[in-house]
Amino acid sequence: MHLLLACEATPIALAPEPSAQPEALPADTAPPWTECAAPQAVRLNEVVAANVHGAVDADGDSSDWFELALVDGAPATALAGWGLSDDGVGPWPVPEVELGAAPLQVWASGKDRTDGELHVDFALDAGGDALFLHAPDGCVADHVTTPRMYADTAYGRDVGGTWAWFVEPTPGRSNTPESRPGFAEAPRFDLEGGVVPAGTTVAATGPGTVRYTLDGRVPDADDDVLGATLRVPADGVLVVRARSFVDGLWPSRPATRTWFGEEGLDELGVTLLALTAEPDDLFHPATGIHEYGPPDYETWYPYFGANFWEVWERDVHVELHAPDGRATLDTDAGIQIAGGYSRAFDQRNFELIAREGYGDAVFGGQVFPEEEVDTFSRLYLRNGGDWCSSQIVDASVQALFRDADGTRDEAVDAQAYTPTMVWINGEFWGVYELKERLDESWPAAHRGADPDDLDLVKLGWTHDANWTLEAGDWAAFDTMEAAVAADDLRDDDALAAFLTMVDGDNLAAAAVAQGWIGNSDWWWNNLRLWRPRDDGARWRWMVYDFGHGWPDVRTDHLATTVGGTWEGMPLGEMLLNPGYADRFAAIHADYFNTSLRGDEAAARVRALADEVRPVMERQRDRWCAGAPMAAWEDIVDYAATFAERRADVMEGQLRLHLGVGPPTALELDADPADAARFHLAVVTVAAPFAGHYPEGVPVEVTVVPEPGWRLAGWSDGALGADATVTLPMTAATALTAFLEPE
Repeated sequence: MHLLLACEATPIALAPEPSAQPEALPADTAPPWTECAAPQAVRLNEVVAANVHGAVDADGDSSDWFELALVDGAPATALAGWGLSDDGVGPWPVPEVELGAAPLQVWASGKDRTDGELHVDFALDAGGDALFLHAPDGCVADHVTTPRMYADTAYGRDVGGTWAWFVEPTPGRSNTPESRPGFAEAPRFDLEGGVVPAGTTVAATGPGTVRYTLDGRVPDADDDVLGATLRVPADGVLVVRARSFVDGLWPSRPATRTWFGEEGLDELGVTLLALTAEPDDLFHPATGIHEYGPPDYETWYPYFGANFWEVWERDVHVELHAPDGRATLDTDAGIQIAGGYSRAFDQRNFELIAREGYGDAVFGGQVFPEEEVDTFSRLYLRNGGDWCSSQIVDASVQALFRDADGTRDEAVDAQAYTPTMVWINGEFWGVYELKERLDESWPAAHRGADPDDLDLVKLGWTHDANWTLEAGDWAAFDTMEAAVAADDLRDDDALAAFLTMVDGDNLAAAAVAQGWIGNSDWWWNNLRLWRPRDDGARWRWMVYDFGHGWPDVRTDHLATTVGGTWEGMPLGEMLLNPGYADRFAAIHADYFNTSLRGDEAAARVRALADEVRPVMERQRDRWCAGAPMAAWEDIVDYAATFAERRADVMEGQLRLHLGVGPPTALELDADPADAARFHLAVVTVAAPFAGHYPEGVPVEVTVVPEPGWRLAGWSDGALGADATVTLPMTAATALTAFLEPE
């Protein structure tokens, strides 16, 4: 009885009730494999296709796995010559191992290893998959089709040999005696979550007995039965987790829903996010990912050794409501503490992780109002970096490196952002920056790269600076570093060869972003580089984490950039080349004339502040010891003044460090005016355009005709009719492009 209650209290998964035996193929289907005519001594025993919190392999990965076991009464059997597959053909050969009384665990990781741990060359799909055991003569000795599987549940043979469900996987051991044919169907709520009038009643119905909790816990057999309806409190939040209990089946997966009864909450113009999790998973001193933990952590910032520095993933339910009230996400997921030193702030950063073992394989929906991308493998909740200060310093880079209409800048690889109010188990948890995570899915979503064929490396601080390989291998990175060390990049040919390895415009644009905001936590930290693993593909730099930005407006960030070269940061060597230095200066000027122009930048910073102002007082009451809003307004005023002056300051620093000339006027126009735009170094501008570029720094201008128009010529007839021209900028320059209908 004790075992049964322990199992029922475990968060478990809803899945289709499986048949007792693997389903037979239709009679008119000819399988590509042949079933063994005679019984065999070995069979499949247990399958875990959604291993999240269970056994880990030698690499520390929670790979999926399955077991082989002897048929009852069979003697120990040598497995050399046997095979395994997920399609019934082309089996992976089992090495020379002997299967004895204990089941043999095999990892379904795709790693293809036979030395030590056994890893087949295929993986299993939690949404349902097939698994075949091939005898030495090639026939199929056993096979099973797994149903939809959820986190840490097992599908295996019961004491009678039939396939059933277990909630306690047993890798390398006999299956537990407690199995059941399936899970109860989860309850259903009668009302969608979100902002509702105070006093609204809600209820849930389901098979058997429906039990519920209001504190985030997954209901167990001792919790109250959900009978009468529940009521959403005025100026409050109602979080309900409900679960069906049916005799003979495992309890259902929990159904979770959150309702906000606070009047006006849906008029604030920010995203609302409700997170629901087992309280002990977040806040227990020993197991809570949010906590400091046992008293063996360092007692000074950033408190290394605390629980929140561990890579612990817990279960969470995610409900996201867009600023217009739409329900964008409603799914089970994983949650971790995230970030660098900012995770040590009392309001921790979180990372939300989509896995098929929890629910949806990706977060699907328009999470970010300005983005067309609507699938994300992970989402990042950041406390703002400059916590309890402006809390928009990170967001400013996202806003300033988009066009006025919200179009993403092609030269800068930055995260999408939306301000978000977060509740955990019904308690207001503050204002966060909800952001994309810069993982392998980012280049796929925004640059068209194959997420399964990338090199992605990261430099970040924990106790020490360290590089991490997040995808691919180190070969191309090492080649780049070797070129920096061996070649004199002052030579034009050497630089040209180097620029086949790195995207020089992207690196210059990253330096603009970091330099404009004055981020001192760069150069040798917070670096992420990625490239497609194709011949000729180039490294690009991502920009993120600007918590050490907005210093004194006179801060000379460029002095450090040009002053040296570090691993993963070759700018110092590249800027020794006069041609690249000119390009670097022209890219800076592109932005100084557009989104970073003083009035434009200040207006965008104030617009960001306007977005969060309605909720910032509540944030400061929650986390910042009630710091007055007047202090926050002073910080916003400082940030706007910084934005207004920063480009002019940086222009002077470019002249100081790169020796470029003073600002020189450039005017571009089109005739007719609405028939074309102009692409400069990295930005595209409408006609007419007026700006300033450093004297003597060549400016490349490309006319981009609107549909139905073509270039007829330039006002300077010596330029001919080429769409792209290079202007020497030895003096003030005015140029008109003449267009004609196609």
